[in-house]
Amino acid sequence: MRRTLAALAATFVVVAGAAAVVPSPAAEATAPPAPSAVAAPQALTRTVIGHSVRGRPIRAFYRGDPGATHVLLVLGQMHGDEKAGPATARWLKKHLTPKPGTGIWVIPTMNPDGAARRTRTNAHGVDLNRNWPTSGWSSARRGTRYWGGPRPASEPETQAMIAFLREIAPDYIASIHQPLRGIGRSGRDVRWEKRLARNLHLPRRHFGVGNPSGTVSPTLTGWYDSTLGRHGVATTIEYGARTSVRFRTAVAGRGIARAARVR
Repeated sequence: MRRTLAALAATFVVVAGAAAVVPSPAAEATAPPAPSAVAAPQALTRTVIGHSVRGRPIRAFYRGDPGATHVLLVLGQMHGDEKAGPATARWLKKHLTPKPGTGIWVIPTMNPDGAARRTRTNAHGVDLNRNWPTSGWSSARRGTRYWGGPRPASEPETQAMIAFLREIAPDYIASIHQPLRGIGRSGRDVRWEKRLARNLHLPRRHFGVGNPSGTVSPTLTGWYDSTLGRHGVATTIEYGARTSVRFRTAVAGRGIARAARVR
């Protein structure tokens, strides 16, 4: 991992509208301990990386080598009405044992308000996958399911994820969505995309969000690849509208882990 678990004993908070990481003696007791304090390499640790508009915690869970140099992050849900991804995240959190030298971060949802209300958007009505600060961001389509917000990274959920991703800089990010059924094709790491496609039995496809030609999509994957791409690659995984329990748990969980070579 680019930074050890000890670095994440800091609390992720939002200060004056911008995400920041500040040391805090009041950090949750469940925040990841320093490596020397971890009872076993495969112990599950957790931290709260931020809070939603309504104050709900955004939780991240880590399992694996505390000093891992190869790390996968799985985001189960960004849109609150897409329900299958959190099941994959929960399965990974409970069942995956990463191989030595590797680790996995699991975030079941970065939109707990949307999950509670079963809406695509957050509590401000913002599509969090159009809110990332890239050249393709737009404030158009206010009042629709695809509004990018009043300004780039305006939402506390986006700010929390940006701070967290800058802190851990994972090698692979799997961002799970529905219902377009495919593996996002960016060409940045074709072999990773093909491994995902093979393991999850999904085709590689291009997923556009309507940003102008020559600009970077205002999505998590667009932001990560353009900003922190030297550290790794972020890929959209779109499940179908309907998934079996087996697919969204063991099949997808094992498939993503194998594709990222942490299992």
